[in-house]
Amino acid sequence: MMLKMMPLDMSWFLLESKVVPVHGAFLYVFTPPEGAAPDYARRLLRAMKRRAVGAPFNLRPQWKLGTLPHWEEVDVDLSQHVFDSRLPSPGTNAQLLAAAAELAGPSLSWDKPLWRLHWIEGLEGGRFAFLFVAHHSQWDGISIFRLMGEMMSDSPQAKTYKAPWQGLSTWVKQVAVSHEHTEAPEMLSSVGKAAKLVKKSVGVAAELGKVFLQQGLQATGGRHIALPLSAPETRPERNGSSARTYGLAKIAVERIKALAKATDTTFNDVMTAVVDAAYARYLEELGMEVTKPMIAMVPMAIKIAGAGNQLSGALVPLGKPGAQPLERLATVKAAMGSAKAEIGSLDAAGAKLFAMINMGFAAAPDLIRVGERLPVTANMMISNPYGMPTTLYLNGSHLDYFVPFMGPSLGTRLMYGIYTYAENTYVSITSLQSVVADMARLSELVQMSFDELEQAASALSAKASKRATPARKRSPKRSAT
Repeated sequence: MMLKMMPLDMSWFLLESKVVPVHGAFLYVFTPPEGAAPDYARRLLRAMKRRAVGAPFNLRPQWKLGTLPHWEEVDVDLSQHVFDSRLPSPGTNAQLLAAAAELAGPSLSWDKPLWRLHWIEGLEGGRFAFLFVAHHSQWDGISIFRLMGEMMSDSPQAKTYKAPWQGLSTWVKQVAVSHEHTEAPEMLSSVGKAAKLVKKSVGVAAELGKVFLQQGLQATGGRHIALPLSAPETRPERNGSSARTYGLAKIAVERIKALAKATDTTFNDVMTAVVDAAYARYLEELGMEVTKPMIAMVPMAIKIAGAGNQLSGALVPLGKPGAQPLERLATVKAAMGSAKAEIGSLDAAGAKLFAMINMGFAAAPDLIRVGERLPVTANMMISNPYGMPTTLYLNGSHLDYFVPFMGPSLGTRLMYGIYTYAENTYVSITSLQSVVADMARLSELVQMSFDELEQAASALSAKASKRATPARKRSPKRSAT
């Protein structure tokens, strides 16, 4: 069976190199159910290995002459994809994160399905974990959360579960449709197909032309827009260490929602302003002067049917240097609204092509090995998928937390992954040692920046409330009798 590869999915292969990896890894940490046997995790893995492999875990990319790139359904040898290891005693969280960071590094081979899973035991308290490594040509943030929802349960009593590699519903449906079309007769001639493709391409090009013309006019008028290679320089070293560094911050979901409501902004606006402020403060502490707004590459979901990447993306200018918390938030709100309007004016094909062009501009300097000599297109990438609102369980095992190990890629040197799980929002930070040497400090600054924004909004609300409360009239003094 052959499955058509979508253009945006295909573009990730064109962008990938040793300098620009385009895979991500996701670490899931579990506590076994009360009373579980010491070998519980090992027996669970053994049971999972008896489960069948479904799409996209049984699809590998094919690049044959005479045909367009496509996905080919193949038999899967789990021994080539599933690996188990054990942490040395005492099995702390710090040891786990260090091991996961190392395991996440190696790229995925294109000659077999694009995934691997590392099963990790030996954690303190009998806990266990697994690290899922996936290629961006098949996975985006939304599909990762969809996999979690299909694989686990929101009940600790539920014993029904799926092995991660049993398949994702959107991909399974796509494969089923492909099988049906393979058996059905062709309804269009080659000439008809070509004409249809040309007509669609002309339409997409026209829509994109309008968007880029509008961007050019906005750029000259000083409005909310970002152009390629226009981001300020924020790299302390141009040719420093390429070793990755990771950080994590945690904020209660209800605090973010309350702040968004109080400021008439969105959840995404608030968190974008927070991480922008944190990085600006970090650079200030380094003594680096940034004289214009930093630029973020922001993936944006598009609601269309099918598998693969369901996203587009835009380059969004952030807060002005030295901006106060509420001023920064207002700027981010306006810029994000402008970017969403641009994406919303396109159909699905145009939105994906728009993302490909922006990603291509961002990654091109790295691909031609001159990335450290040219200005960057984006200072950071900010990914904010919707998350999981409820606590999850795998065969009764409590999912304590999960951490994405993403990027940095596509020309950026700093990646923020913002996601929610149950009652908390996590900010996962990935960078290079030469760009963010003190990741612990940047993680602290994320929390501090949120606190400062929250305090500023509270002070403004109190001030407005005081103005709205009418002053009580004094009673006239009575004359003495």
